Amino acid sequence: MIKPLIPKNESERLADLLSLNLSESYKKDQFDGVVMILSKCINVPIAYISSIESKKQNIHSSCGLNFESSDRETSFCGHTILQDDLLIVEDTLLDERFIDNPMVINDPKIRFYAGYPLSSLLGNNIGALCIADTKPRQLEEIELRILKMMGKLLTERIRLHKLGDLQHQILESKKHLEELNNELLESNQFYKQIFGQYMSESLLEKVIKNKKGTDLGGEERYVTVLVSDLRGFSPLSENYNAKVVIEVLNIYFEEMIEIIQKFEGYINEILGDGILVIFGAPNDIGDAALKSVKCARAMQRGLKKVNKKLQIKELPILEMGIGINSGNLVVGNIGSKRRMKYGVVGENINIAARIEALTIANQILISDAIYEQISNDIIPIGNIRTKIKGFKKPITIYDVSEYLD
Repeated sequence: MIKPLIPKNESERLADLLSLNLSESYKKDQFDGVVMILSKCINVPIAYISSIESKKQNIHSSCGLNFESSDRETSFCGHTILQDDLLIVEDTLLDERFIDNPMVINDPKIRFYAGYPLSSLLGNNIGALCIADTKPRQLEEIELRILKMMGKLLTERIRLHKLGDLQHQILESKKHLEELNNELLESNQFYKQIFGQYMSESLLEKVIKNKKGTDLGGEERYVTVLVSDLRGFSPLSENYNAKVVIEVLNIYFEEMIEIIQKFEGYINEILGDGILVIFGAPNDIGDAALKSVKCARAMQRGLKKVNKKLQIKELPILEMGIGINSGNLVVGNIGSKRRMKYGVVGENINIAARIEALTIANQILISDAIYEQISNDIIPIGNIRTKIKGFKKPITIYDVSEYLD
């Protein structure tokens, strides 16, 4: 038997897996449905969904297995997460990786295995959708297609769950989130439900007037991305009870959302204590880069108003950093016909997030892509050329913070 290797991105992969909360009961119900359908369609006695932790394999749903976890070193899925595509072992006794594996020589006596790697929003392989048999076999072309299709659908489901979990921290209730995602109609009401809580009424009217179809899919567009995050919020949330934390966040988001909508920004995500804002999608607003910087400055001024309210209530005050970047992103409807959202995808989001991570309290940093567009309107405090995580070439970052009393 050959133990599976440890991926190079193991730390990031494990953090990603932890944030997905795959063991939640409502997710298990959906996983059970996938496993049942897969085992019937391909006619295998064993099918399961697993995730790979640092030392063990967790089985989140299965048929044909009588255990809920096993050692990572003896798991088939530990090898599967190293793949970009299907891992197929037509006869385990002919594969040196598994020839004396406990699950081969003992119950359930696996002789055939196929696994599809499941990946997160960040592209980290966190587990696998698997089928197995007690006798060697080859998959027919239609069976391969079914396994791949179910694997891709499950991956998208896991990613949508992540998006839903992030939104659920702020939205008033799960019921409201379900209505927001499910009531997708080709009408003005559809757009109001999807976009109404995330953009100003004037921008919403533009979307409705120029609305495109509700089909899945997207387009590449040059947009501006603003990422804000509270400094030191994790310790705050640990030191205060949930009621206090929610009260602080509600006061903060009420002020920030009003400011963002004033500058025609589209709130694409509320990420716990942070906000992801898009300027220039779903509709072109003109001067997106300049509006984003003006919006960021207004947000920092607005935070002072927030802190005055918090001080009156004897609640902890907040500090915020903001990073902004422009570039091409894929924008459009992602998900399925039954459950979709307007999303944005691309490395320029990551750049904005990396820039934001470099900020200190009350600071606004922008990329050179932003500065090139606003150099005639905004005078920066200073600039620095630096490398950011995940990107080889250094970039120039400009500080466009205001001097606030």
